[in-house]
Amino acid sequence: MNSDIDRKIAVILVADVVGYSKHMERDENATLKAYAECEKILKNCLKKYKGSIFNTAGDSALAEFPSAVNAVECGVAFQNDIKKRNASDKTEVKLEFRIGINMGDVVKKEGNLFGDGVNIAARLEALAQPNGISISKSVYDLVVPKTKMTFNDLGVQKVKQNEFHAFDILLDPSQKRKLKTKSKSIMPIIGAAAAALAIVVGVFFFITSNEDDTKKTLAMDTSKPVIMVAPIKASGLSEDQKGFARGITESMISTFASYNGLRVLSSSTSYHSEKNNMTDKAIRDEYGVNFIIRGSMQVMGKNARLNLEISDLKIGEIVETKKSDFVLDDIFKVQDELSNQILEILQIDLGAGSHLKMWVNRFDSMEDFTKFLNWIQLWRSYDPKNHKKAQGILEDLRKRYDKEHTTIYVLEAWQISQRLGLNLSSNKEKDLERLEYIINRNVELHPENSDAYNARAFIGLSHFGFSCEQAISDIATAEKNGSNQETLLIGSGVYSRCGRVVEAIARLQELIKIVPNDPGWFQTGLLVTLLYQNGEFSEIYDLIGQKIAASDMNHRVLAIYSILEFKKGNKKDAVAYFLRAQKNGFNSSRLDAIRDENIKKDALKTLEEIEKISKS
Repeated sequence: MNSDIDRKIAVILVADVVGYSKHMERDENATLKAYAECEKILKNCLKKYKGSIFNTAGDSALAEFPSAVNAVECGVAFQNDIKKRNASDKTEVKLEFRIGINMGDVVKKEGNLFGDGVNIAARLEALAQPNGISISKSVYDLVVPKTKMTFNDLGVQKVKQNEFHAFDILLDPSQKRKLKTKSKSIMPIIGAAAAALAIVVGVFFFITSNEDDTKKTLAMDTSKPVIMVAPIKASGLSEDQKGFARGITESMISTFASYNGLRVLSSSTSYHSEKNNMTDKAIRDEYGVNFIIRGSMQVMGKNARLNLEISDLKIGEIVETKKSDFVLDDIFKVQDELSNQILEILQIDLGAGSHLKMWVNRFDSMEDFTKFLNWIQLWRSYDPKNHKKAQGILEDLRKRYDKEHTTIYVLEAWQISQRLGLNLSSNKEKDLERLEYIINRNVELHPENSDAYNARAFIGLSHFGFSCEQAISDIATAEKNGSNQETLLIGSGVYSRCGRVVEAIARLQELIKIVPNDPGWFQTGLLVTLLYQNGEFSEIYDLIGQKIAASDMNHRVLAIYSILEFKKGNKKDAVAYFLRAQKNGFNSSRLDAIRDENIKKDALKTLEEIEKISKS
């Protein structure tokens, strides 16, 4: 580790306004004035309890304290003062705050603080109730014997990738609540500045090189592309309309965030970058942003024009523009339409390539199409909990479409197939009967649909004893109907099961060239598994490279890295990769893609040895 890295243990407090954007929409000037008043209250508290602000982003503040007791007493004093302010009849805009406090390891750089200490404080803020304070166990253990406050144990909570034991400070008995342990807390999209900053912090990590100097390397934190919506620029607005620009920015963020395949930074991060006049290169390097959505609005009387553009920061170019002229009363309707068009472009470019254009046309709304894409991501995780969530999406879609809708049939077929594979079926015979009917009926009704043939090829091979000749024939028909990404992906599985591994590898390599973004590293995991079976180990390392550090790296990849490192004698690294694989959902069945029984048996035996070492 580089000795120049300034690390320390710090107590971090994160405060954020609840529903800030809604206040801005109602009355921008009054809200800004109210925030300034609250900011003054906070600074007075910080001065009294020796806290210091090290970062701000619009409606949030991040502060460091010399002790946990100081931080907690400051948080309580601030919330009490805000409560008094809001109780006054003279208070025009009553702002509420959430507060999170954590003690942990941080890295100091150029006056700012980064790391888990900040990250978890931000997660606690997102977990807190309006007018409330949530603290970590590390803070609780220090303050409980030294204060007379009342605490409520929330148990172990999981927010995003962070898992921590949390407590509420009960400022009022009505704040007592009970949360499910290890649950996924939904972070508010609007007004979650501190949490967004914490996400950004997670993008950076330090790697020690074999050379004398240690280089800082920007790594992909996850497989999801990072999107920033820059604050909308507006001209010609009256005083009453000043909040429109902020409202459009927030609404667009909400639209883009509905797709699980993207990671959208909060508006506070956007306004912070604008305030600091950050260049595109700085935004890309600092926050790991792949695409920026920018917009401008011109208003003349009751008429307006909204322009939106997508910039790809990797190549430094505008890759798409959208424009609409409209009556001002229709502003949010038009914004929704343009946002959905851009979301479609992002989904097509980043999700599964041009094949999505055909899928889009099969749904009545972008909302349904986005649900469909979210179903794909849930299904691909091959996890019982996500299988249940995917089933919920399927049931919702079935209510609004014809019972023999071709895409709904495809989803149902894959859903039943996975249910059988995960041993979740309560009536295996009935499920198999329904599955066989669906895969044949869909081809009969929709012979033009490649997806129908793809599903029948793989599912028939897996569940109904199809010969390789039959399955490959269906894949060939799908290709004739129009070769697409799904045909390459499913075809690779068919060829692999039929022992034609080289052809399966070639198909996956072609797929990754066509669609380089791979949500959840699903395709990458399959390719690495086949390369391992084929003994192409160096190709695995070349394919993955520094992406192995991604927090959501596919469990198959991590398991195979564990095996390879173990066989090279690097037991410490092998155990580390194995534990990450387990955390990301690995179990022995995930190596079923290895069709050579001897190779699979050796791989599983090696993993058993690694697991024993991990427990010793």
